Amino acid sequence: MTKGKKRGLLLYLIVVIILGVVTQLVPQVTGALTKTEILQYENMQITDDVTCYFVRNETVHLAQTAGTINYYIENGIKVRKNTKILDITPHAASADAETKYGDMITRLGSSDVTLTQMSSAKTGVVSYYVDGYEGYFTPEKMERIKYENVKDVEFKPVNLTRKTTLAGEPLFKICENNYWYMIAWVEPGNIAKYEVGRSVKADLPMGQVKATVEQIVDQGEKWLVIMKTTVFYEDFDKLRSTKATIITQDYSGITVRNSSITTEKGVIGVYIKSKNGDFIFKPVNIITSDGDYSLVSVSNFYDKEGKEVSTVEIYDEILKNPKQDYKSDEKNTKE
Repeated sequence: MTKGKKRGLLLYLIVVIILGVVTQLVPQVTGALTKTEILQYENMQITDDVTCYFVRNETVHLAQTAGTINYYIENGIKVRKNTKILDITPHAASADAETKYGDMITRLGSSDVTLTQMSSAKTGVVSYYVDGYEGYFTPEKMERIKYENVKDVEFKPVNLTRKTTLAGEPLFKICENNYWYMIAWVEPGNIAKYEVGRSVKADLPMGQVKATVEQIVDQGEKWLVIMKTTVFYEDFDKLRSTKATIITQDYSGITVRNSSITTEKGVIGVYIKSKNGDFIFKPVNIITSDGDYSLVSVSNFYDKEGKEVSTVEIYDEILKNPKQDYKSDEKNTKE
């Protein structure tokens, strides 16, 4: 190959490489230089990631005698008071028989426990999953529960279904499901997101549950938030604690980046592009903000004096950074 051909081939490769680099960079540079953006209608949620603890009215039934168990009702079924849940055919236990539920029985103590019947003590959901904390996490005690006492506890519900039982062993529990509670400890920096009486939504592993904030308790380093719900949740009778995202506020409107918002004569607003290409100031009403973006009203809103104010619309084109770009364009026009 002659020197001329080599030089031509090298030049060709350099051109190809340069074109490839330009092809990749131009869209990014163009986007970076774009001074405007189109407004869209979106939702904005204010959330808080917490650990939720389930609190229920529940009664644990213990075996009065040793024997063979015959079950009538499946787990998760709602029954009326005095419904027969199971029967025990008595037989003598061996002298050296030891219960494997010793720790659970100790935790249960005597609260919300019955030995008197194998029928439901109340109307509610039958659950064969017991963790021994049924008498600890109760509606009567929940506002006094301390974070440091539960934060390191592993709550492991035990499936109690089996063929035989010893006297005094837990068999099942009945959970009232007309209403139940979720409690969570919240950092001081996030407590302003919650308000007593306000509805919230809890995103849980098996779905979303709507609840109402019943009480907020100042416990020093953290705040205890108590939420009440009447919504059915598939695992509500099994779980004691789970990770959750609490949606404390859920809004709809036009999303505007905060750098696009400015003021003119004390009025908060944005600069929208008119049909003739000029930028016109439009007041906005901020519904909420997450620090980077704000949600604003659509079409119109009412100011503090009750006057209707025209504002931005969906698909309006606005300046991204009016403090910089509008002044720059204004300066260029004067020159």
